[in-house]
Amino acid sequence: MNNVSTCFKYNETDAKLISQLMTVDSPKSLVFFQENEIYLSDYTYWFLLATMWVDDSAIASVSTWINLFSVKRANRKLSLMKPDELAMFNRLPNKLTVYRAHSKDETDWISYTLDLDTAREFATRKEVEEIVEYKIKRHDCLALFLRREEAEIICLNRKMARKVRVIQIKEAGEPNE
Repeated sequence: MNNVSTCFKYNETDAKLISQLMTVDSPKSLVFFQENEIYLSDYTYWFLLATMWVDDSAIASVSTWINLFSVKRANRKLSLMKPDELAMFNRLPNKLTVYRAHSKDETDWISYTLDLDTAREFATRKEVEEIVEYKIKRHDCLALFLRREEAEIICLNRKMARKVRVIQIKEAGEPNE
């Protein structure tokens, strides 16, 4: 209970909708969420959106996620991130070094990692041979998620990230810097 946003307030409608959402299969959960978002408190909207993103970001297109993360509702950062994530986000330097292992033919994305080893793991999973290093300003980022043992940065506008270099991955899985 120590890592719950100060924005959380019990709400019977939210509780009922969360219970219903928990019975919906992952691919359909986002549809259920969108159909019922008008009934959700601001906190629950952001909390559920972050939870669904972290659980399975592949359930929707990048443009759908951008639209959902861009909704005008109160307390976005306070509710999207857990208190420990928000505290860490606020302690990050103003200019971040982030990494992304791009999927083949990828043209749009919103997530990066602060950790090169995590980027290596994604490169292996995606069967790609390079990682791209970017510089991005913290104020251009929406959130930091520390779940899934990642340090995931969300930036809704990929044009805010400046490409620094491409790191080639050797066959043994080590970067060739």
